[in-house]
Amino acid sequence: MPRHSAAARPHHLRWWLALLLLVSFFCIEYFFFVHLRAGQWADQAGFMAWSQWWPRTELLDPVREFLDLLPVICGAIAAIFLLYRVIRDRRFLRATVAILACAAALATTQLLKHEVLVRPDFNFGTTGNSFPSGHTTAAAAAMGLMYVISPPRLRPVVQPIAWLFATITGVATLVCGWHRPSDIAAGFLVSAFWMVLASAVLQRIQPLSHEVRKTSWSRSVGAASIIVWAIIIGLSFFLPHPHIQKIPDNLQLVYACLGIFHVIAASLISSLALRSVVIGPMRTFQK
Repeated sequence: MPRHSAAARPHHLRWWLALLLLVSFFCIEYFFFVHLRAGQWADQAGFMAWSQWWPRTELLDPVREFLDLLPVICGAIAAIFLLYRVIRDRRFLRATVAILACAAALATTQLLKHEVLVRPDFNFGTTGNSFPSGHTTAAAAAMGLMYVISPPRLRPVVQPIAWLFATITGVATLVCGWHRPSDIAAGFLVSAFWMVLASAVLQRIQPLSHEVRKTSWSRSVGAASIIVWAIIIGLSFFLPHPHIQKIPDNLQLVYACLGIFHVIAASLISSLALRSVVIGPMRTFQK
């Protein structure tokens, strides 16, 4: 008689499909918003809008102080959660793999930004490459670590909290004028790539249990996020591109909104790609 294995496999996205999706989105982000003139213009317009508006508010200094403390905050949150899980479970393998994935994400971002990728100068005031965002990568990697090392029953609770913290960080990075929307989106994608890879490794050596309830909302939200992301690219290409220093107020508002939606859509796509691999409904299979 056939035996049913307790090994768990994701019912949403296979790990290799999730990796392919993330790499594809990263490449499109880079070639459209960095190398293509229209894309770089739109990215810079959204960045300039927030850079001009936000300093007029009283929130600039508090938010910038938060961003300055971000590496410490991310490290502290991840370390406390990591220590708790190691002490409670007395297992080091999952924690070690997650830590290595975080380190790889941070190293990848620095290598890509400073050594590999370049930003063409279209005279938009975009000298120097800032793609991907290191702050966003750090926040997303720390939150991804918490998610990966969480037991199955806690992941539905941990994921929205981790996603909210990482997304707020990305939005704050944009509105404070530290990074362009594509830089932030790329930071999410780099972190998700390494966390998905870590999850794939862990599924081979420490399979997930079957304690996860079947859900369908993530598919709908993921599909909607991809559609929104595609619309952002379309609007960025087809909307008017006047002189970068002479953008009308109404058009500037449009690009500012596109920047926020860009960050949120990229965060959702990255988070749900990881969720599909880590928490996707499980099924038994025959050997």
